[in-house]
Amino acid sequence: MTTARLFRVFVALIAVVLGALVVPRPASAATTLIYTTFKGDAAADQELWVYQSTDGGANYSVLYDTNFRGPTGVLRDPSIIRQGSTYFVAYTWQSWTTNSTYFAVARSTDLRTWTNIATVPAGVSDPQNVWAPEFYLEGGTVRVIVSVRQTTNTSGFRPYVYTAQNASLTSWSGPQQMGGLGYNYIDTYVVRSGSTYHAFTKNETTKYIERWTSNSLTSGWTRQGTLWTSGYEGPSLVRMDNGQYRIYVDKYTNGGIWTATSANLTSWTGLSAVGCSGCRHGTAIPK
Repeated sequence: MTTARLFRVFVALIAVVLGALVVPRPASAATTLIYTTFKGDAAADQELWVYQSTDGGANYSVLYDTNFRGPTGVLRDPSIIRQGSTYFVAYTWQSWTTNSTYFAVARSTDLRTWTNIATVPAGVSDPQNVWAPEFYLEGGTVRVIVSVRQTTNTSGFRPYVYTAQNASLTSWSGPQQMGGLGYNYIDTYVVRSGSTYHAFTKNETTKYIERWTSNSLTSGWTRQGTLWTSGYEGPSLVRMDNGQYRIYVDKYTNGGIWTATSANLTSWTGLSAVGCSGCRHGTAIPK
């Protein structure tokens, strides 16, 4: 056997050995999410439910029925965050048929047992409804964006920003308006990409969800247009492991949570139904 042929055989054997040692990389696992929600307007349904998804947020199953209803016996629109080993939910604490002048915050370390830690007043004159608090995190600062309606103003709801004054989220600032984003908007949810803030909010006049942008959380908001069709509310977003955003919306006209995805917060897929039996307005975070 010639030297050249021996060399070729040697190279081939090395390739076989190395191939046997190479282990294929597994596909990326889908993001595991938890979704906090309530189930409806009946007294027994206005409590905190925790769902879990292991397929990236397309389908959910019940993780815990916590039976937590807060100090008034009513919990709606829960928004969840995780800070270290502690979970927090901000929520509406009155039925939609009852005036409310506060929103509330509760804490848990296991997603099952919850303790109310703060009731935060609207901080505006003549409040009528303080609804749909949504957490917004930026660096180490925790904020909540709340839809507030006043009895003395017939123009409807307007979003206000409240800022936590301590790490335990038991103390909160007074409200700041989201300047430029006017009256009759409800269920406002904000995410930031680069230097741009994106707000997803329901226009209570047209019943469309709209997207607004600004370079500041509390000023300069500009409307960018409507999304999908009318008849949805309660938008909330979560960023997936693959970098895409998933939005959830409540099809309040006939029930159910629907979802769409986007790579840039501007262009979105069409909506599809989420397998989440009984779910209503809520939020998702990675588990």
